[in-house]
Amino acid sequence: MSEYTWEVETLYVSREGFKDCATAYTVSSGSGLRFTKVDLKRVKVECVEGCEWYAYFGKMKHERSWQLKSCNNKHNCSRELKIGIMHAKWLSKVFLNKIAENPKIKLTTLMRKAYTKWNVELTKSKASRIRQFALDELQGTYVEQYRRLYDYCHEILRTIPGSSVHLKVQRPPEFASERPMSGVDLRPRFERIYVMLDACRRSFMACRPMIGLDGCFLKTPCGGWLLTAMGWDPNDQILPIAYAVVEAETKDSWTWFLQHLCDDLGVDKIRTYTFMADQ
Repeated sequence: MSEYTWEVETLYVSREGFKDCATAYTVSSGSGLRFTKVDLKRVKVECVEGCEWYAYFGKMKHERSWQLKSCNNKHNCSRELKIGIMHAKWLSKVFLNKIAENPKIKLTTLMRKAYTKWNVELTKSKASRIRQFALDELQGTYVEQYRRLYDYCHEILRTIPGSSVHLKVQRPPEFASERPMSGVDLRPRFERIYVMLDACRRSFMACRPMIGLDGCFLKTPCGGWLLTAMGWDPNDQILPIAYAVVEAETKDSWTWFLQHLCDDLGVDKIRTYTFMADQ
């Protein structure tokens, strides 16, 4: 972006897309750009006082796209260490993958990475806002995915006939009331899910009668535990039979998981199987 060439009549998808592009150019080039005019039809970016660089951007008529109307690519200013246009939300998008890998990343690490990458200084308060914006974005993504679980279960049953899927949710006590109180969230909350694919079930029927049980906690913002039942194929490789995501590893959750496993494999057959588990 430091060598990005601004060309008149360049089209942008939206106003925010142009602003992100201008911010990336400012951070990479170290120039002191600032937005001097921003409204629903036009955006103007100018450099520091005394510099001739500018870019004028307007909305297309009868279209949703925006276009660069005029600009001057010549800079006659020095590099800036503090970029005012570099806001925390833009930086949270840049550092999103880093924060996703380590949600507890130190603020000093973000400040050091920004200085190493762009030679710009970040304050501790801005680094804190960057991390919080990124965490909110990640957790919001998880929430949206959990809302699609009902569709996911039905898609498995539609595309893989013979599979077994069980979804258990929690509902607030007001859900059963004929006149629930206003302001109460009545949407169901995820509790457990159990999945056994038909191909895994049929493959296990041809393997030795041995099932391994294990569980581990999930390193996600929503937490939970993953319970698994595994078999061994003729090549001595692990064969997944069924899995479940539950709220915690308890006697009740294991009983719920094993009851569904028995129903899918058959109680008469599973009595002769050997189970292996750690404790």
